[in-house]
Amino acid sequence: MNKSMSFKIILFVVSLFFLVSHPCRVWASVHGVCSNCHTMHNSQGGSVVNSNGTEENLLKSNCVGCHSSDAAQTIKVIGGDIQVPIVYNTVEPNYAATPTASGSTNTLAGGNFYWVEHNGDQYGHNVISHSDAVLSEAPGRNQGCSNSCHYSLYTWNYSGGDWSYKGDGGPGNGCVSCHTPAHHKRGSSTPIADAEDGWFRFLAQRHGSSNDHNIKGLEDPDWQQSVSPADHNEYWDYYVSGPNGVYGISRFCAACHGDFHSTRYGPVNGGFQSGAWFAAPWFRHPAGIYLPATGETSKYNTDGSGPDGVPGSYNPVAPVGRQNIDTITSSSATVTVGSSGDMVMCLSCHRAHGSPYPDMLRWDYLNTCEAGQSNANCGCFICHTTKN
Repeated sequence: MNKSMSFKIILFVVSLFFLVSHPCRVWASVHGVCSNCHTMHNSQGGSVVNSNGTEENLLKSNCVGCHSSDAAQTIKVIGGDIQVPIVYNTVEPNYAATPTASGSTNTLAGGNFYWVEHNGDQYGHNVISHSDAVLSEAPGRNQGCSNSCHYSLYTWNYSGGDWSYKGDGGPGNGCVSCHTPAHHKRGSSTPIADAEDGWFRFLAQRHGSSNDHNIKGLEDPDWQQSVSPADHNEYWDYYVSGPNGVYGISRFCAACHGDFHSTRYGPVNGGFQSGAWFAAPWFRHPAGIYLPATGETSKYNTDGSGPDGVPGSYNPVAPVGRQNIDTITSSSATVTVGSSGDMVMCLSCHRAHGSPYPDMLRWDYLNTCEAGQSNANCGCFICHTTKN
């Protein structure tokens, strides 16, 4: 046997070992032929590939072009086997406040920009603009930032650091205001999406030169198109910085919406209170706060009649964040309460992209939430178990 053949055999054995010993993440990155996503000169067979012009990084389309559909499907397939989540449909996708475990058109975890386009900016984050007027600035801006920075995601154009990319062709950054695409990250051997994976759903922000806001989490393989108590994303929401500047999902949202939660930003004498993060009385609904071991919220997803500190199972209508995300290997239906337990987070009530309801809420807060009237479609009663 010659040296070349020996080397090939060794390489094959090493590759096979890697595949077997790294089953969770080896296919995490985009795979397949490069022409699925890229075009060298925006021309093929005598025809223009992208009629809107060339894209950065030789891409055939921008974020919206790849992640949109003119049908009701919320996952599409390109290149034969690459699944692409749809976040913008031109026809209304199916939306259920109480998710089901099946249904090929269910809106994905982040919601859908359809309702922003058709109902207005109060129904979601505006990343591409439309006929309605864009927001003048991000609600809840209280970061001491200049007025030229925190406008709507469509107009936000922070040109420093890693944010020089202009996003989807508008005057601002669009989708990359929240996401830093890393489609070619190879992935790690752990189930948790972290730096090796490009972070959870590519949620990585840079404010200035060093202050990184990056999210870790467990990614549901179908983006919660099917969802149940044990079939869902797992979100990290521990409210503290860590290695690589990691923060919880509520802290990520607070980068723009700084005075929307906790007593720290409650109004006091015309200013803002600088008290503890975890103390009542609340001036804003808390987020990034653990479910207490006593009281009605300690009975999460029950009828409220049982003993304190005994929650029901995880309910996707009002999801919770986790403090110990690194120990999770699969989505769990178990909810824990107390100081080391699960967290109320921004995503407990809101969809990140958009929803059929004002303020991008997960449920119809104005019509289905009536005190004293039990309603499975009202997420408020999942935590506030004695109010229905």
